[in-house]
Amino acid sequence: MAEKIVDVKNIVKKFGEKIVLNNVNFSVNYGEIFSLIGPNGAGKTTTLRCLYGDLFPDQGEIKIFGSKFNPNLKDRIAVMTENRISFSRFKGDDYRKLWSMLYPKWNDEIFNEFVIHYKLNLGERVENYSTGMKVIMNLALTVSSGAELLILDEPTLNLDPVVRSDMLRILKDFAKEGKSIVISSHEIYELEEIADAFAIIKEGRIIYTDTIDEAKAKHRIGGRNEKISGEIIGTVGDEVLYRTDKDEGRYPTLMEISIAYIQGQKRFAPFERSDL
Repeated sequence: MAEKIVDVKNIVKKFGEKIVLNNVNFSVNYGEIFSLIGPNGAGKTTTLRCLYGDLFPDQGEIKIFGSKFNPNLKDRIAVMTENRISFSRFKGDDYRKLWSMLYPKWNDEIFNEFVIHYKLNLGERVENYSTGMKVIMNLALTVSSGAELLILDEPTLNLDPVVRSDMLRILKDFAKEGKSIVISSHEIYELEEIADAFAIIKEGRIIYTDTIDEAKAKHRIGGRNEKISGEIIGTVGDEVLYRTDKDEGRYPTLMEISIAYIQGQKRFAPFERSDL
């Protein structure tokens, strides 16, 4: 069995009386890119915040590197949050100095490659960077940190297609070094390119988790009116996703698997009303 870098067991998180995470379970192996998929408000960002210690679950347990989270693990984890908070008046070079002090395995050579290729102005305040440049700066810092685990929330948001392709390749190369990434993104097509495994979260619960290869092998796509020999999971446009061990139908994409599990067997079809 592969060794786990992240092990989440039965976590529950509440904000006041509101339950945001309800008995969440999943694990991430060393050297794996693991994606967390779900609609807005499903609990993705809250889950990530629990992983890197910004929040603590009310119940359950999270182990990182085989131990419960503690401050001694922070230099082994690099985080990129969705809101891209930047310190007022901090210039690019101030961030370089700060991160190089926080991370003992900081790699200045890799950071310099980002700076040169994307023409990052380290003498300028980061708060004045364009939205895309802020994303590149954040990714440059996390990848250069030398951390063993990256936790990334919507890391390619606001990037143009060429830069986005670059960043996906860089993240794949990062994982090839035996390091791990937990990534949350709405861009499921991107995740299919780079991820090894995934979990689908809906209404604070993990409704399905697997490797991408295994998930595709266990499911098929068929027509709504075709004879199906398996458990129907949900609709995907005019077709359905179902689980089967039979060699029939066609193999699904990660996008189709995700949509079917999130949507279930209901679909939005306003033009199919009987009174139209």
